[in-house]
Amino acid sequence: MSVLDRFRLDGRTAILTGVGPGVGEHVAKAYAELGANVVISARSQDRLDRIAAEINALPGGRALAVVADAGEKADLEHLVVRARAAFGPIHIVFNNAAAGVVYARDGGLWANTDDVWKTAMDVNVMATWRLTELTETDMKAHGKGSIIAVQSCGGFTPIPPAVAYGVSKAALLFLVRELAKSQAPHTRINCLCVGSMSPDGHEAEIHKGLGLAERNAIKRFGAADEAVGAAVLLASDASSYTTGSTVFTEGGRVGTIS
Repeated sequence: MSVLDRFRLDGRTAILTGVGPGVGEHVAKAYAELGANVVISARSQDRLDRIAAEINALPGGRALAVVADAGEKADLEHLVVRARAAFGPIHIVFNNAAAGVVYARDGGLWANTDDVWKTAMDVNVMATWRLTELTETDMKAHGKGSIIAVQSCGGFTPIPPAVAYGVSKAALLFLVRELAKSQAPHTRINCLCVGSMSPDGHEAEIHKGLGLAERNAIKRFGAADEAVGAAVLLASDASSYTTGSTVFTEGGRVGTIS
């Protein structure tokens, strides 16, 4: 097998959550370009329909859009059933959905209400747990499973007042390590830590004043397509000996803390 062939995803079926303008859209299109059947999900039908149509318009592109809330177990069950019915066994899960961020303008620390905590844990932690359980049979059968949980710098460094979000992302880190141990060798499970990114690489209005770019070694926001290489690596045979690990695409924010 050539080096480039190791990155191919021909015939594999990938489920992606939290797909919208940004990392999810770019990764879905990259997986499709490399030969995967992609099943994209989010809570917005219009957004999903646009992305699926663009993928299906590509030569050999195969995409299915399924509306699903990653924090709802029934939605995830429906998502897996639809994916199997359309394309067969699942090979890849890219958990991109995230929730539970609280900003200072929302009321500070105590804006982390019980509902915020529940949402953060359901979407940021339990979705990975549930999708691992729901796809385990497929991945045991073909032995080429790859589950990727999108991590955040907030899981490594405090970002008050987003306490529920940060704690849930830290919990996700350990969940991935636990699952990597229990699901080997048929499934590899890793984190992809995505830093300050936006669809076009410019600071979003909601982030202004937080100094996110200044905390990075690279001193700028990332463009969403800059996470694609790592997402392809973790999904493909190019990382066949990698599990329980974290790949960072965060501009050096975590790796250069001082």
